[in-house]
Amino acid sequence: MTRIDAGAWTPGDALPPGFIPLPHAIYAGDPHWIPESAEAVTQSFSSANSWFDGNHAWLGCRDGEARMAGFFNPSLAVDGQRPAFFGYFETVEQPQAAAQLFDELSQWARSHGATALYGPINFTTYNANRIKLDQFQQRAFPGEPYNRPWYADVLEHCGFSQRYRYATRINDDVSRMMPDIEAFYGPQRDKVNAAFEIRTVDGDFWLSHLDELYQTVDSIFGGNFAYSPIDLDTFKRSCGAPFARRLCPNTSVAAFDGQGRLAGFFLCFPDYSPLLNQGAESLVSADELSWKAHFNQLPEPRLALAKTGGVHPDYREAGLFNALSCELSLRLLPHYQQVAGAMVREDNPSYRFAARFGDQARHYGLYWKPL
Repeated sequence: MTRIDAGAWTPGDALPPGFIPLPHAIYAGDPHWIPESAEAVTQSFSSANSWFDGNHAWLGCRDGEARMAGFFNPSLAVDGQRPAFFGYFETVEQPQAAAQLFDELSQWARSHGATALYGPINFTTYNANRIKLDQFQQRAFPGEPYNRPWYADVLEHCGFSQRYRYATRINDDVSRMMPDIEAFYGPQRDKVNAAFEIRTVDGDFWLSHLDELYQTVDSIFGGNFAYSPIDLDTFKRSCGAPFARRLCPNTSVAAFDGQGRLAGFFLCFPDYSPLLNQGAESLVSADELSWKAHFNQLPEPRLALAKTGGVHPDYREAGLFNALSCELSLRLLPHYQQVAGAMVREDNPSYRFAARFGDQARHYGLYWKPL
């Protein structure tokens, strides 16, 4: 008989025995998967995670078949709804296992007053979220959703529909792209340089500006779907030294206005997946990654991931995001042969730049259903 563990959960409880082993079974033999860290999952569900201060969680696991977590933040509202999230979602192809867990999760969410269920989202949108919809034959890059092809079908069987769609656009030949970037950016460059100082960002720069970045991030990203602020200590753990070590020091950029205030930034990371995917010849732990130690181990063609960026609302009419995109792009050679505008929501104006210069596309979905 299949063991089922499901119910409200607090950091003092043990994770269900089947919770951590399940993805390793589902992706056994799949060379494209980046293995989930048992240590990172355990840490996220520990009392060290400040998310548990005032918020509520639920865990469900059908041993060997499906797992998920539920999250409810009483202070969060989305599209006029009181949302709960599901995350850490993994399932076999038969939808019955996931359906039973979703039924129990939905009852728990309604008991807390939730009126809608969104996901997958691991705790908050600062963390892993969405599922992959296509291009399953390609290896996952760090931070990219990765799942078996049937996940969207299982969610739809369980009553979910797609709320938002995202895309990664990849340009396969950076050298071929450069004349087009110059032609696009040339008429704007003097105006941008008159209003802003554009600086190349390395890890030391990033760490020295963490406090200022923390103060600015809410302004840049506060309007994003389901955004919820985090405290400074959590921000420094999430975006501090390990984050800075992985940052590309040649292509990441930031803009400062005439008063020296941070106006926007666009960060670039190498695609470290050849060292992280389950099929790697010499697997490297994500916790150990650094640009200094591992960039030169990456095989060509090297892919640059332009994946974290934004502009303060005061400057969104100044064309600054396009300028930062171009400044990043013009720094790519000779370090990279390919570049990706990673995981941009398709209705976001910034997606137009990625779509203009991207040859390939990968797509992702965020799902929801009313309760």
